[in-house]
Amino acid sequence: MTPVNIEERRRRRRRSAILGVALFTLLQLACAACFGALCFIPDLPRWLFVLFLSLAVFCLLLILPALLVLKKRFEEIQGGEEDAAAQY
Repeated sequence: MTPVNIEERRRRRRRSAILGVALFTLLQLACAACFGALCFIPDLPRWLFVLFLSLAVFCLLLILPALLVLKKRFEEIQGGEEDAAAQY
């Protein structure tokens, strides 16, 4: 394989990883916004307010591990682990 093909494949893998995390982040932000909006329902029982608020915060907190996984994925792509495994 030529180095150009390897670099192009790595670029495609990085782009794919970024796209996946970006879509996941958008989905989590949308869920958090929906749960946050539900908190503003008038005369909502206290336990339901706490539930919706905690779900909104949980959705936002899920973005952090996704970013850590993206960083790890970049390291795997840069290290060429998939390219080495593809030879077998």
